[in-house]
Amino acid sequence: MEDKKAEKAFRKLRDILNMPKSKTSMDILKIWYSDEDIKLLMAGPFKAIQVDRYSIEEYSEAANIPVDKVKETFERLARRGVLFWYYDSKEVNKKKYLIPPLFPGLFEYFTISPNNSIDERRRFVKKFHSSDEVGFAGEMDFSIFRIIPGLKPEPEIRLVEINQTLSPDKSKVLAYQDVEEIIKQAGKTEKNMAVVPCTCRTMAMMTKSSPDCEGSIENCMTFGPPAKYSVEEGIGRYISIDEGLEILKQSEKEGLIHLTQNTKDKHSFICNCCTCCCGIVGAAIEMRFTDIFQVSDYVPVIDYDECTRCKKCVKYCKLHALLYMEGEKPDKSDHSISIRENICIGCGVCASNCPTGAMNLKKVRDNLPANSFVEAMQKMNKSMALDR
Repeated sequence: MEDKKAEKAFRKLRDILNMPKSKTSMDILKIWYSDEDIKLLMAGPFKAIQVDRYSIEEYSEAANIPVDKVKETFERLARRGVLFWYYDSKEVNKKKYLIPPLFPGLFEYFTISPNNSIDERRRFVKKFHSSDEVGFAGEMDFSIFRIIPGLKPEPEIRLVEINQTLSPDKSKVLAYQDVEEIIKQAGKTEKNMAVVPCTCRTMAMMTKSSPDCEGSIENCMTFGPPAKYSVEEGIGRYISIDEGLEILKQSEKEGLIHLTQNTKDKHSFICNCCTCCCGIVGAAIEMRFTDIFQVSDYVPVIDYDECTRCKKCVKYCKLHALLYMEGEKPDKSDHSISIRENICIGCGVCASNCPTGAMNLKKVRDNLPANSFVEAMQKMNKSMALDR
């Protein structure tokens, strides 16, 4: 028999998360939470993702639910990756709990948490894949992701401004030097940086949807409170600055695209995305729906005096934005690379893997980011609410 209170609570959380009003959304929430879990979670003052934060005692008082029951439920949901916490800066070892966003947040943590059974995770993955993935995310008009190009650090001409400005309403592709700076800044504080399994490649393994993918699994990184949460809940492990930089270098060798949040504030994650598994980059590229993220501010340029026409850049470009144009001269001096800027997302994978350094990047845009992750989420939620 249907629990009407639970159904009402599921709908309330669906709306808080700005999920599509669909059966798929409800089915996914019911994999993440039991009827009793959802009734407790929606009985209190949670009204918005990310910004409403309460200790166990505060929530117990506000919801009029015994502390022991709140504590058991909150701690169990946190282990499952469907409730987040951070340490209160005002009280030592005091945790404040919050509902994380759908992306990045619930979707990723539930999938990669070893505290959930393989069967549970596989059911979620199959349910998600049964929907139109881009449509599921595409209903969310405001994007918090952005692409930044991965670059070799040696040639000065290839350096990208670390404090470049980025757009808040798109996802962002990262430049290697920006990524390097993010890692170096995060690594200054002990136990502030962690590596976790890639959600998308974990999903692909469960469904055997990309058997030929050669991308590393353990190479997505979290910083600050998400790093502490990941490690303490058994989802990730702490890493050093050197380990973080090595992960980036290996990711670039594998042709992976760096993705982070599109904000000015301290970044909380860096994903290293392949196009065959990634639910954001891969799906968006496959469907030509790149509005789901903010492309980088850069496009590639080629120094033909240094270019050997090896075609490596063409091979590495997963978007087919580079085309090799054959000429007539035997020495190939009139052969060229055509760059389709309307398709290029400025990820810089071509430049990262150019053996002669002939491929560089030039800045062609100056997109501004949100001031903070909370601001980005609020803007995204507002745009989604207006669209529905």
